[in-house]
Amino acid sequence: MPADLRSMRPPPAGFNACARCAYRTTGTPAICFPCATAGRPVLSASACSRCGQPIDGDGPCPNTVCTLDDPFFSRIYTVSDRAEEMWSAVLSYKYDEKRQWAEVLGRILVGFLEDRREDLERYDMITTGAIYVGPRAPRLWDYLQLVLDAAAREGPGWPFAPGLIAKSRPTARFLGISPQARQYIAEGELRAALSVPDPDRVAGRRVLVFDDVYSEGFSLREMARVLLEAGAAEVAGLVLARRKGG
Repeated sequence: MPADLRSMRPPPAGFNACARCAYRTTGTPAICFPCATAGRPVLSASACSRCGQPIDGDGPCPNTVCTLDDPFFSRIYTVSDRAEEMWSAVLSYKYDEKRQWAEVLGRILVGFLEDRREDLERYDMITTGAIYVGPRAPRLWDYLQLVLDAAAREGPGWPFAPGLIAKSRPTARFLGISPQARQYIAEGELRAALSVPDPDRVAGRRVLVFDDVYSEGFSLREMARVLLEAGAAEVAGLVLARRKGG
């Protein structure tokens, strides 16, 4: 049950002020999740049935993969609709290497899982999107696994299973390039780099793939593709935020 933030003394500093919040190290999912989702924007009545992105009238989803005949994932679950605030936290975590964010993001993630337990407990495994951390990697630490490890400490009852998908080599970055360029990279070098080392673990299972941000969906599409080819029964995405161009 989420905490009543209004009655807490001292009050939480408010997301994205976690660095100076009294509950940064002592908080729980019951505190961090409602703080990160409080004041969420009012979304339009029309939304994409696959990713939940608001859409204008009867137009297509602005996320390219949602409009394809073969996206391979069944749907996207989004932890927070406060996309810009969450993107700011992700930037600080990934690119400024402020790894203490992993604990906060892990609590926020568990809070979302608990809040949506009726929908999400049907999934058999929650894994990470594949990140290459070998000798040629631009970043030698797996930022997704750190968040899932933190989430496992806060919510040990959830079936966290990081690392079901492997990535054998670095691939070009998606940040700041066009959807067409992303698709080219995803269907070429990313697809060639992905594998499922132990197909028996995923055979017949429903798998949630955790990633930081859903932008166009091309990388998640390739993760879902390789899991389904390994025998998974269903693949869905679980992201901190939706953000175009992220």
